[in-house]
Amino acid sequence: MLGANPIRKQEVAPQFDGGKLWVQEVFYPLQGEGPFSGHPAVFVRLSGCNLPCYFCDTDFESSTWRPSLNELMSKVQAALGKSCKLVVLTGGEPFRQNIQVLVKALLALDLTVQIETNGTLYVDLPWCEQLHVVCSPKTVALNNDLVPHISAYKYVIKAGEVDEEDGLPGGSTRISGKPEYIARPEGEAPVYVMPMDEQDEKRNAANQAACIESALKFGYRLTLQTHKIIGVR
Repeated sequence: MLGANPIRKQEVAPQFDGGKLWVQEVFYPLQGEGPFSGHPAVFVRLSGCNLPCYFCDTDFESSTWRPSLNELMSKVQAALGKSCKLVVLTGGEPFRQNIQVLVKALLALDLTVQIETNGTLYVDLPWCEQLHVVCSPKTVALNNDLVPHISAYKYVIKAGEVDEEDGLPGGSTRISGKPEYIARPEGEAPVYVMPMDEQDEKRNAANQAACIESALKFGYRLTLQTHKIIGVR
């Protein structure tokens, strides 16, 4: 989308009960980044986001599919097969919609659920060890209700926009080149750093070098977009 997506408002209870969700697609790849990198996973890409990040290259706006919970779960179960036990809720921004009913249904099947979020919104969920929230901060503050449930942080690193004091982003995610202090990790959750993909070989090499330097200097965990490297979704 490269920052061109419309800003979507949160759709939560009581007006939205979670019985139907706006969904971009359901697909079965390898998880390419973060704590579950390399794991086979069924991705449920939910439509719409509340933020316009200038570097976002994901399509989460072209679908008009709004399945019922039963229809969506049938699609997920068909994609899971017999061996996959991980479902990733991504977007867009998953917490933009009332995902409580969906998460309950997935956990009832003894699945592990990972939610990829920008950390600005919150929906109360059945929090448990099988539910993991990976937060990639994009704004100056995180949702206070969400913070205690964050399992890991993931920061996108761009060369020339790294804070020397902590090796984390020092630039806006909405306006390229604008200095901005992005929310920092809280608590003991592990921190992953990932080079920004600018779809330019030279800039990507610089971003990767900056990311490696940050990981080595501050003890963060390096994660790459493995799915792009090996040519899978």
